[in-house]
Amino acid sequence: MHYVTAATPRRRLCSVGFTLVEMAVVVAIMGIALTLGLRMLQATQSNAAWSETRIKQERIKVALIGFLRTNGRLPCPDSALPPTGVEPAACLVNLGRGVPPWKVLGLSVGDVQDGWANFITYRVANRTPATSSNWTTKIGATAFTLGELTAPRITFALQERSDAGVLGVALTPNPVVMLISHGKNGAGARSLRGAALMPMPTGADELANATTASTAFVMRTPTDVTGAAGGAFDDLVTYLTPNHLLQPLLDDKTLKGVCSAYCAVPGPGCVAAAVPVGNPTPTCP
Repeated sequence: MHYVTAATPRRRLCSVGFTLVEMAVVVAIMGIALTLGLRMLQATQSNAAWSETRIKQERIKVALIGFLRTNGRLPCPDSALPPTGVEPAACLVNLGRGVPPWKVLGLSVGDVQDGWANFITYRVANRTPATSSNWTTKIGATAFTLGELTAPRITFALQERSDAGVLGVALTPNPVVMLISHGKNGAGARSLRGAALMPMPTGADELANATTASTAFVMRTPTDVTGAAGGAFDDLVTYLTPNHLLQPLLDDKTLKGVCSAYCAVPGPGCVAAAVPVGNPTPTCP
């Protein structure tokens, strides 16, 4: 005969439950899963911000070439704080440092902000020493010419730091436009409503990219290591040389058709300087 005691249901109830050890293991597994998921989410967001920034930098390049095609010069950087999207009255304000003037470029304010919602810095060669070109004007001794395709004058210097921490030689030909995103930390950038620049970076390489008077810039692989050569770095740096700016206008024969836009005094005497072999030599009508 089988007897059922009062203790039997209790033993059965305990056998289908979880012990404290089992519950601790489950909680630990859930914590690990949430941590990994959060890291994956952060990595995805970071990659998206980088991709968005690169796309916007390329969009600005296209807009700058279009502006040059129409106006015979590059626009002056918007140096207002906060930015307004228009060119300043005095182009040499702030040594040619500001943000792309999105309104005159036919862009939106969002088009000139990076993936972290800070403005992309726009530096253009518009300084006045004899060794420099002024790409924001088509007149004067320092105005750019088509001759810069073969013999560019010294403007900006751009060096790449290797993963071993060594700075390479300056890029040739020299850039005449720099487009710099100051990355996730935004150090030295302009913000949408900021009445001043964001705090300046401490690393030497980021500081070179953010300093107003700087004419030498650095590009490199990002790193969070503050002790690395040049310090921590999360800037996204891109640029335009005279070739990048003028070659599309030669290829589509814009210069040949509206050469007068690039001459201080249109007429038979306005003959373009030497251009690379294989390209037409535009002359003013």
